[in-house]
Amino acid sequence: MEYKKIYKNNITMHYINTDRFKTISVVVFLTKKFNKNDIAYGNMLVNNLVYSSKKYNTKNKMAIHGEELFGSRVSSSFGITGALESFVFSLDFLNPIYTENKYLDESLDFLSEILFNPNVENNKFNEEYFNIIKNDLITTINSVKDNPNSYASIKYSETMYKGTPSAYSTVPTKEAVEKVNSENLYEFYKTLFSGEYRIDIALLGEINETIIDKIFNLFSSVKSNNKKLSFKIEHKYDSKVNTKIDTLPFNQSKLYVGYRLNNLTDHEMNHVLKVYNTILGTMNDSILFNIVREENSLCYTIGSYFSRYNPSLTIYAGINKTNYEKTVELIKECVNSMSDKKIIERLFSSAKKTINTYLNNYYDDVTLQINHYYNSEFETVEDIEKTREYINTVTIDEVILLNKKITLSTIYMLKGDNN
Repeated sequence: MEYKKIYKNNITMHYINTDRFKTISVVVFLTKKFNKNDIAYGNMLVNNLVYSSKKYNTKNKMAIHGEELFGSRVSSSFGITGALESFVFSLDFLNPIYTENKYLDESLDFLSEILFNPNVENNKFNEEYFNIIKNDLITTINSVKDNPNSYASIKYSETMYKGTPSAYSTVPTKEAVEKVNSENLYEFYKTLFSGEYRIDIALLGEINETIIDKIFNLFSSVKSNNKKLSFKIEHKYDSKVNTKIDTLPFNQSKLYVGYRLNNLTDHEMNHVLKVYNTILGTMNDSILFNIVREENSLCYTIGSYFSRYNPSLTIYAGINKTNYEKTVELIKECVNSMSDKKIIERLFSSAKKTINTYLNNYYDDVTLQINHYYNSEFETVEDIEKTREYINTVTIDEVILLNKKITLSTIYMLKGDNN
């Protein structure tokens, strides 16, 4: 694999040349500082752009053209990562060496059509399709409460990360969506390539200079912002523990326990925490799984994850509402046990093996590779083998020391009143 970074006209291109895949991926990232008012517009816009375009002005025509290009497709998303928001447009198409050279131009034209020639008339998106997408989004919003996992996660984040971008879901409110119309959505669309957003383009596959030139030509008339941005959020948590319980008519209750991470070094955040979290709640034989589920039968599911950009550790569990107090008590005990050397010793080697197996997946995952280089524009990112090397040097004493830098912050439960 060969990696190069090319900077031209304020656009950063990440060139990842590899023969590991038979497809070529072109991913366009548009990134800027998070603004909560963009959530509804972002959701509406990504769906409108890939639903139809000026040339392929129905959903069916869009799908048929993709099939004519051997299954080429353009996917889109709007997301929040740390302190930033981003639009991502991804084109995946069969390498033209397996078809005909003309499919390179036709596939890139497909991406260009979606990005730069939307289905707009009289300075507004096509009203018929706009309303279909808007109604679909409102249906999705209305159904969030029907999914206890999603709803609990959203409400937990609102409580745990109040006052920061992490408190917001990419699912907008119904009130915000109602304010979006086909005309002001088009005005929002025009900001994408006017210099408000930073533009990164990642190319992965068997790439040559011709493809690179064609991509830059495709974006020759757009403006990109070159301001320095960072994912990191400066968040001062309350010193008190916030506890909140909501109630909905579900059979199962969802419990979230959030811990803040205090003044971790880069090594602790990037390496020690991975080992710590694997032992605590992600491996098959984790402490949480063994104690809370297997030994005490208090939960259906349990695990943990961490956030680097808003430093925190979260433990989640699906429980019966009558087991709330006992489960919280045992979770606290499990976290405290991360200071017990004998317990850590028993799981330490398995945790490192689990992480190393996960790192191996990097080489077969297009998305992981592309995101690795994109993320490097906003934070310090290590080579994957360097990460493996540092993970393997983590000691038991470092894991125990990290446990002293963790403080309980939030307890949230979505109580299912049907059980």
